Amino acid sequence: MKRGLSNVFRLGAWTCVVLLALLSWLPAEDIIRTGINGRIEHFIAYMGTTLFVGAVYALRLGSLRIMAMLIGYAGILELGQNFSPGRHSTVLDFAASSFGVVAGAIAFQLGYALLRDTAVGRELRRASLPSR
Repeated sequence: MKRGLSNVFRLGAWTCVVLLALLSWLPAEDIIRTGINGRIEHFIAYMGTTLFVGAVYALRLGSLRIMAMLIGYAGILELGQNFSPGRHSTVLDFAASSFGVVAGAIAFQLGYALLRDTAVGRELRRASLPSR
């Protein structure tokens, strides 16, 4: 149970990464919208993903690397939409995703700075250890 929360963070991070791909490349006719602006959806999705990925990997790899990888991933997924029926890529959607990544990284760093010496901070450090 010691690594229980670490495993939840890791599962959450990879679930978010996979969901981003599935939702990005879903054909237009199968998309269910939330009712809010699509760019806000992009921002929220990438910010949440960055928080989960940051919880698992930022202390080991650094926030800049995490940001670079997720922004690159956003670009690949955005370009891939050109091959999905009824979908197209836009620079503004990519920008919204990128801003979400940056906001998520900043939020993670601020949260970690505030919680570093608490049980949550210790669990984040444990989550960043390589899995066995």
